[in-house]
Order: sequence, then C-alpha cells, then structure tokens
Amino acid sequence: MKYIFTVLFLTFLSSMPAAAQKNSYSLLLHWYPQAQFAGYYYALEKGYYQEEDLNIEIEFGTVTDPSTARIKTGDFDFAIMWLTTAMQLKASKVPLRHLAQTNQTSALLLVSHKGRGTDRLEDFNGKTIGIWSGDFELQPLSLLKRNNIDMKVININNSINLFLRKGVDVCTAMWYNEYHEMLSAGLREEDLNIFRMSDYGMNFPEDGIYASEKLAWNRPGVCRKFIEASIRGWMDAFNDTEGTLDILEKACAKAGVPFSRAHQRWMLNCFRELLIHPRTGKIETALPAHAYNFVGSVLLERNFIKSIPPYETFIATL
Repeated sequence: MKYIFTVLFLTFLSSMPAAAQKNSYSLLLHWYPQAQFAGYYYALEKGYYQEEDLNIEIEFGTVTDPSTARIKTGDFDFAIMWLTTAMQLKASKVPLRHLAQTNQTSALLLVSHKGRGTDRLEDFNGKTIGIWSGDFELQPLSLLKRNNIDMKVININNSINLFLRKGVDVCTAMWYNEYHEMLSAGLREEDLNIFRMSDYGMNFPEDGIYASEKLAWNRPGVCRKFIEASIRGWMDAFNDTEGTLDILEKACAKAGVPFSRAHQRWMLNCFRELLIHPRTGKIETALPAHAYNFVGSVLLERNFIKSIPPYETFIATL
C-alpha cells in the first residue's frame, strides 16, 4: 500500500507544471486590486513572471485581514508596503528586506475649500482637520507641529464625507484616490486648495517591494528576476492603458470588489507621474539613505518606533 501511494504521488508530481513544482511565490498587496498595483497584475497577465521562471500568485490584504498581520508571522514571499509600515515592522524584529522603492514621492495631500479661511498653511491655526489614523497621520501631524500650528484633529475613518459636507476645514486625501472621489462628488479643482506633503518638506517614499529576509538572503537571483519583471510590467501597463484597465477589471471581479473604469484610469495616470522619473523616463528603485532616515526621524518623533533600524539591515543586497 505504501509503495502504491509513493508511485501515485510521484506520478502526480511528474504531471504538474514545472513552475508549480518549484519557484512558486506569493506577492502580498496591502489593499484590494486597483491601479495602485497595476504593474504587478499586468506582469502576471502577460506572462512576464513566467518568462523569468517564476510562478507568482497575487494575494491582498483586506479591512478584516490586513496584510501586516500575515507579514508579522513571516508567511509571505514578496509584499508591497509603504515605507513607514515596513520600518515599523522591521523595528519590531519582523524579518523582511527592502528590494525596490517604486514610489519615491508621497501622494498624500491636505485639501481645503477655497475662500473659507484656509487658503494658506498659516491659516490652519484654530481650524479643524480630518485625518485618518495610523501611518496616514504621520506627515500631517508632524507638518503642523513643525510649523507651530494648532488644529482640532478629527478622525475621519477613511472617509471624505465630513469634508464634502464642510464638517471639517481641512481633510487628508490621496491624490490618486480620495481627491478624485472629491471631484467625482461634484467639487471643482478650481474651488479647492491642494497642499502636497512633498511640497512642504514632508515627502515620504510610499509603496516599495519587499521580500522575506530568508528569501532575500537565500535566493537573491529570484528577487532580481521578480523586480525586473515587475518594473517591466509597470512600464508596459502605462503604455497600454485600455489593456491595463481590462486586466484590473477582471482582477476586481475575481476579488468581488467594485470597479470604476474612470476612477482606475485617473489612478493609473497618477501612478505614471509618481513612478516615472521626469528626467530619465524610468522607474528609479533605489531608496536613498537620507529619505530613509528622515522617515525614521518622524516615526521616532510620533512614537511609532523606539529606534530606527540600521539602513544596512533594511536594504537587501542583490
């Protein structure tokens, strides 16, 4: 009986595709399918990972099952995270390594209605500001503190409804997401003041590609291939807008989440500007040490970490 089972098992293995037997890895996104992750879905759909002999399965975190919970257990191969999130995990001894910094520029904004006494940063004193909790609060609260601005902070729970109803004077928004929701709700760009964190000395690199420390140490070649295929996916996704939106629509349908072609088109165009360097026309992937240390200093200032993990232990050597 044992012999028969062994033969059957070996026969099953021999019938499996080579990619399913080896080089199978997961890519864990920190949110549902959307154009924020277009390059990875495009690379998967077009077979770029398979061309590198990588069998990639894309998974994602949700409201009830955040990706950080899984990363803390070490149950991941590759992951997309904000730099602030990764630094906090690293500071708490989670074994991960940074592979590539795709987003060098922060897309976080402060938005206010024009003509309501908040047209300049110095006008914010004494006003109300709606802020999401967690990592999203780091930049705006640090900005206010460094400019000696005192505001009443209201947690808006990832919604812009209070701002739309003018229940708060200033509101946080991601350029590629909530800002477009404001416009879709009927607000006009010419009626809004935009304060980009990147313009006010609070630029945080955001999405980056990470790997488990074990994978980065033991299979650097796999990590290099994954980065190369992913960057290729991003560049081609930007050059194939309609095809990319088709791929995202299919991914959203599979995940059971709503899909708005107009909103995803806006998001994809924003990421084209965020990722592609205006001078080189390429996606720069290095994380500068000065940017890393600046983010670490704000995390320390806000008591999100007790010490900044050494840069050398954070960056993978590929």
